[in-house]
Amino acid sequence: MALLSVNLDGVAALREVRKLKEPDPAQATVLAELAGAEGIVIQLRRDRKYVRDRDLYILREVVKSKLTIEIPPTDDLIERVIEVKPSMVTFVADHADSDAPVSGIDFNSAPVDFSSIAVRFKGVGVGVCFMVEPDANAVKGATRAGADAVLLSCSAFSEAQTLEEAQRELDRIDSSAQAAAKAGLAVYAGRGIDYRNIPALNELNLIDEFFIGNAIISRAILCGFEQAVKDMLALLQTTGK
Repeated sequence: MALLSVNLDGVAALREVRKLKEPDPAQATVLAELAGAEGIVIQLRRDRKYVRDRDLYILREVVKSKLTIEIPPTDDLIERVIEVKPSMVTFVADHADSDAPVSGIDFNSAPVDFSSIAVRFKGVGVGVCFMVEPDANAVKGATRAGADAVLLSCSAFSEAQTLEEAQRELDRIDSSAQAAAKAGLAVYAGRGIDYRNIPALNELNLIDEFFIGNAIISRAILCGFEQAVKDMLALLQTTGK
C-alpha cells in the first residue's frame, strides 16, 4: 500500500491569518501521526510567510515518522535545512515572485548545480527529492542530479476539465512513474490530490507515497484532523495493490 505524508503548510497559513500561535503545526503533527500518517511535509519559503525557521527545529524533534522539508534552491534555505537535518529535502522551482504557485524543477534552465547540492545533503544523511512535472526528461534530469526520489506534480491532472484531459494527464503520470521506478527512484505524488481523485492515482500501483495537505486540512475543519487523515488512509487501503 502507498504511504501517506501530510503537508502542514495549510496549518501554518491559518496561523498567519491572525498572526497568533495557533493552530500549531507541531500539534497537527501529533494528530496526523496518531491517525497513521507515515510522514510530515512542510515548505520553507524565501519570505518565511507561513512556516518559520523555529517550526523546523520543533518539528525535527516532534516528528516520529519522517520529516520532509520543501525549499527552492537558495543558499540560505539550503544552509538552514542542512542544519536541521530532516529525513528528506524536496527541491521546488525558485520564483522571484514569492506568491507564484509552486512548480517543478526545470533542469534545462535552472542555474543551479543540483549534483553538488545533492552530495552535500547526502553527506549529512538527508535524502534528496526533486519536484518535477510528469515528464520522462524531467525524471532523467533528477536522476542525473543525484535524486533519491521524485515528487510528480499532479496539478494538471487535478485541474483537468474533461475526462479526456484527465486521462491524458494520468497517462503522463503513469509513464513518468514507470521511468522513475526503472531508474531506481522512489516515486511520490502531490499537488492537488484530494479524496475524489486519489483512487485513480493509487490504482496505477506505481506511487510509493502521496504528499497531501489542503484536502486533509479542509476536511479537518469539519470532522477533525485525525478523522480526515484516517479517511485518506482508508482510500489508499481500498484502492491500488
